[in-house]
Amino acid sequence: MTNPGKLRIGLVGAGAIMRLSHAPTIRASERAELVAAFDLDRGRAEALTAEFGGRAFNDLDAMLAMPGLDAVIVATPNQHHEAAVVAAAGAGKHVFCEKPLSLDVAGSRRMIEACDRAGVVLQVGFNQRFWGQVEIAKGLIDAGFIGKVHQMRSIYAEKASAYPAATGYRYDLAQSGGATTIDLTIHRIDLARHLLGDFSGVMAELVHSALPEKVDDNVLMLTRFASGARGCLAGNRYSPNIGDGTDLYGSEGTIHLASETTGPFTSAPLAVYTEKPAAELPDVLREAHYPEAWWESFKGGWITVRPPRRSPYGKQLAAFCASVLDGAPVRVSGMDGLRAQEFVQGAYQSMNEGRWVDLPLADDTPFVIPAYS
Repeated sequence: MTNPGKLRIGLVGAGAIMRLSHAPTIRASERAELVAAFDLDRGRAEALTAEFGGRAFNDLDAMLAMPGLDAVIVATPNQHHEAAVVAAAGAGKHVFCEKPLSLDVAGSRRMIEACDRAGVVLQVGFNQRFWGQVEIAKGLIDAGFIGKVHQMRSIYAEKASAYPAATGYRYDLAQSGGATTIDLTIHRIDLARHLLGDFSGVMAELVHSALPEKVDDNVLMLTRFASGARGCLAGNRYSPNIGDGTDLYGSEGTIHLASETTGPFTSAPLAVYTEKPAAELPDVLREAHYPEAWWESFKGGWITVRPPRRSPYGKQLAAFCASVLDGAPVRVSGMDGLRAQEFVQGAYQSMNEGRWVDLPLADDTPFVIPAYS
C-alpha cells in the first residue's frame, strides 16, 4: 500500500543507474516511495520491482495512468528523455530527469515548456552539485573568500569498461548524442557554471583516440565565463584510473575539489589555500585546521576539509521531494540542464568549424555531432 504522505515515484527505465543509485536512494528516503517501474523490457522492470518494490510496466502510458503516482525519474538512453518527460508532464507528473536533459537545445526547450504548461517540477540530475565539498566551495566562492576567480580547470576521466552498464548505447552517437562530452564532461560543465556563473564562449578539441567505437573519447575544451574568468575542461574514456579534480584560482586564494576519488594528485575532497589570518577564516575552515602545536594559530597555507562522505543522490532526492511536497525552489532546474546542453552543442559547433563559439547560442543553431575518425 502506498503512503500518501510520501512522494510516490515511478522509474522510467530500469538500467544500471536505477539499480545502483535511484532505487536504493528512494528506499532509504523518509519522504519518497517507489511505486512503479517502466522498461520496454518487462523482465528488467520486474527484476527491479522484485528487489525494491512497486509494480512493473512495459507500457509507459499505463504507468503514468496508475492511481497514486506523483512523480517520475527518467533515466533511459538519452534520445528517449524528451518523449518520456513530455509524456509525464502531460499526465501531470513531476519529473526528475537524468542528465543530459536532451540531445539538443531545441529538445530541452520543449521539455521545459511542457513542464511549465503542466505546472510540474522539472529537476535535472547533476548530482555532483550535492557533494558536501562542492556545497562548501560554493559558499566560499559566493562569499568572496578567495576573491575574484580568474581561472579554473577540471578533469573527469573514466575507462569505458568501468561503469556496469547493461547496454552500449553511450557509444552509439545516434542514441546518446555524444560519448565522453555528454556523459562525463557535462558533469564538469554544470559544475563550472554552478560555481562561476554563465559561460560566454567555448573552443573545443574533441577527438577519437582509443575506443573501438568512433566516438569522442578524448576531450579538451577552453571556456570563457561571463564574469571574465577562463577555464579548461578535460575528460576521456580510456584512462585506467578515474581522473578527478577541479581547481579554482582566485585573487585571494585557491580551491581544490575532488568528488569521485582521491589519489596522488587529488589527495583531499576539498583543500583551500589562503593567506588570510585565523580571525578571518569561516567556521568550516577554522574547525578543519590542525596546527602543529595547539597554542599556535593559522599562519596561512593550505587547509584540508574532509566533509562526511555521503552519497549526493540522497541530497538530490531530498531536494526534489522538497520542491514537490513543500514548494521549495528547484535546486537544479530545466534551464540548468539546457545551459549545459547548450555548452555541449557549442563545443560541437566549435569542433566542426574550428573556432571559438559565443554563448548563448542563437535559437536556430543546428545540432551537428562531429564526425570522428
